[in-house]
Amino acid sequence: MKKLTTLAVFSALAATVSFSGTVQAAETMRIAGSLRPGSMMDGIIQTFITNFNKQAGDDYKIEYQLVANDQEMTQQVIRGRLEIGTTGLAGSAVSIPPAAVLSMPYLWDNDAQRRWATDNVVRPALEKIFEENGLVVIGLGDAGWSNMFCKTTCSTPDDIAGQRFRIPPAASARAFWQNVGVNGVQLSLPDFFTGLEQGMVEGGDLPFTFYVTTPAAQFAKTYTQTHQYHHEQIFFVNKRFYDGLPAEIQALLKSSMPSTDEMRQRQDDDEKAQVSKFEADGGKFVTLSEEQQKVWADKVGDTHSALLKDLPAAATTLYEAVQDGKRQYAEKNK
Repeated sequence: MKKLTTLAVFSALAATVSFSGTVQAAETMRIAGSLRPGSMMDGIIQTFITNFNKQAGDDYKIEYQLVANDQEMTQQVIRGRLEIGTTGLAGSAVSIPPAAVLSMPYLWDNDAQRRWATDNVVRPALEKIFEENGLVVIGLGDAGWSNMFCKTTCSTPDDIAGQRFRIPPAASARAFWQNVGVNGVQLSLPDFFTGLEQGMVEGGDLPFTFYVTTPAAQFAKTYTQTHQYHHEQIFFVNKRFYDGLPAEIQALLKSSMPSTDEMRQRQDDDEKAQVSKFEADGGKFVTLSEEQQKVWADKVGDTHSALLKDLPAAATTLYEAVQDGKRQYAEKNK
């Protein structure tokens, strides 16, 4: 009886050690964002997760966690409550104000200029700002242009003057909306969708490939290509957590991310496909000419100087990098 008891004790201890070893070996990292299942950017996240989990072995894995509020999610990653996050730069700018520079109204002349300048001049300055705020950038993608959508007609500023429209929390977005002349209402995205449904607001702005995955496409079915500001999609890791990872896992986090060129191509392809589907489902997609877009730009005017006065000094550094990138791009394409 005594031998059986001893054997049972050793068996229990062995099982405990084995179980404990299994639990400790697998560390789960969460990548959080507000991207809906089935959206283009959700597909990019899933590619990243699949690439990482295939190569990380049994010691590390990544899972997706939906956090509907981008500002809350960014704060949670900064504080280390979540390991990885992704959002448009306008969404992160509440926590990291200098990031608002890249969402300034009418910052870029065209996509080719924006992409070259971002890749070759702007990105290093942006990564430094995020690192100073406790985040390591592991990827930069393209969430598209922010455009106007509404329930009736929104092709000119006069169409929406005085109406109740949602104003995003980022300073750069507020600068656009305040000069357009709407009756602005600041709402989180979940409250915004409820407000559209209940008639509290008449519209707002979102990138198209995100808009069509949300209730906004059901309640405000006119989408107008105003191209007021652009959304870079940024992927980041809590720096303290990142610094504690083995070097090979740090490298794998970056190499598992689809390249910026791939993410841009997926964005472009998805937008074309989604426009066709949107129109087939009864939506109205309005393409404005350059002259019609200029009406919006003229109405908004120069917001850059005023924004920079209210932002931290790092914002001026980032803005200067943008202007330098635009100059280098012009010189390159003489």
